[in-house]
Amino acid sequence: MGLAPLYIPIVCAACWALGSRAGYLVAIVAAVLAVVPHLAELPGLSPALLGARMAVRAVTYVFVAAIVLSFRRSFDREHHLAARDRMTDALNKETFRERVIHRLDLAVPARQSFLLAILDLDDFKGLNNRHGHVAGDEVLRTFAQGARGIIRREDDFGRIGGDEFAFLLPVHSAEEAVYFARSLHKRLSSVLAGTPHPVTCSMGALLIQPETPRDEPSLMHAVDQLMYAVKRAGKNAVEIGRAATDRAPDTPVPSRLRVPIEACL
Repeated sequence: MGLAPLYIPIVCAACWALGSRAGYLVAIVAAVLAVVPHLAELPGLSPALLGARMAVRAVTYVFVAAIVLSFRRSFDREHHLAARDRMTDALNKETFRERVIHRLDLAVPARQSFLLAILDLDDFKGLNNRHGHVAGDEVLRTFAQGARGIIRREDDFGRIGGDEFAFLLPVHSAEEAVYFARSLHKRLSSVLAGTPHPVTCSMGALLIQPETPRDEPSLMHAVDQLMYAVKRAGKNAVEIGRAATDRAPDTPVPSRLRVPIEACL
């Protein structure tokens, strides 16, 4: 057998870490390397026997690679499902909050600012009561699909409640944060307007600057309060606040910018 069995862990590691193309390539290379020691026997070894040995090695390693890749696909699928909301394919509440904590911690040395937003569908319970949960579920799926098409690759999007969604967007300035908040609300409102049962949305958005204390529960509470302020003021709008730097992080600065939906269109 020589060193042939020692190549199996290498094939397994390549398939698990590098993917199918690299995994199968390593399997074929391992088959060739496993036969190389037998080349010294070539004068007394027929080419057919040498070819048969290489074929056996190749089939063995490719079979091992196929099994490992199958396990890897199953693992990735289960990992994806564990982090996602089954209905909308957005990040679930726990995963989104973990992402917020992780990204805010990494952003401290980089002096990165973020816009944290929570959006609630207005009168969604009434929609369910009038048209049933099937209609409500269809609105949620349409909204989530539209949101995924709007956000950038570096943005995070999650479902944190029945009809509540959250966004975490890296920004470079307060002006960019205001622009993103307005644009996001406008475009998401357009997505909702295109559903069979048009609904509106209320959004709170909080600018988190580098000097802001990175306390995730307080920040989520602050942006949640901004969203409910919109609800109390008449719904269908976005309110933007700035997380305080010299006071409790869950208290937005007094100067808020409330943008009615008419001003966004």
